[in-house]
Amino acid sequence: MGNLKYKFQLHDRPIGAFAGPAITGSGGKAIITASGSQAKATLYDSAGAALANPISLTRGGGEFYTASTVDEVDIFVLTGEGHSAQLWDVGPSELATIPVDRSNPHQMLVVPISVADQVSDNTEVDTGIDLLVGMVMLPWPHIKVVTIDAGETVDVGTGEAVPADGGDSDGFISAASVATAGLVSDVNGALIASIVTYLAPNDSVTWKMSAGSDTATLYAFLPYMLMTTGSPTLD
Repeated sequence: MGNLKYKFQLHDRPIGAFAGPAITGSGGKAIITASGSQAKATLYDSAGAALANPISLTRGGGEFYTASTVDEVDIFVLTGEGHSAQLWDVGPSELATIPVDRSNPHQMLVVPISVADQVSDNTEVDTGIDLLVGMVMLPWPHIKVVTIDAGETVDVGTGEAVPADGGDSDGFISAASVATAGLVSDVNGALIASIVTYLAPNDSVTWKMSAGSDTATLYAFLPYMLMTTGSPTLD
């Protein structure tokens, strides 16, 4: 069982020196990594049972436990309304406030990627984050390579094999090199390049390393615009 407790709550972006009201809407998920790591952390509930990572938000918040060796975490959120937020170097045993800019239609989804999360070589990995209807994916996605893997590349796209929904596994980022640390840009995938923007139909975000990858870790940055404020659902 994990023995370090973490708890966080989404709030409207701070107003002056004060946090805005809590966001208590339904939906949303958060990927949790150890601070400075790009691999998903092992999470537990209060009874010691394993938790899925990403975790599902409850009334705009989340609670989980980690092993004592994970004394700080990074949190990557996509809210139920389609807004993206991150909080870095979060410590245990306190309620962490995550500010969310709900007034800005232009957002950036940040996805941590680590070869350690592959089930097998050269296989599509489901992040567990699902795009919402109303998210219009924009050109110029990019990656930031943290740990290099010479001669290898990464794709980022939508679910093709996991789940098999007819997506495009390199639709956002296609064969971006992970051989050099730092930012890599100009890697628009087919979903971006062919129609300039991509209207998300509830596809899962996935990634895949090239065959032979064994060290690469990075972040993918996926810019998008919300077509509506509030709930992006367009039934």
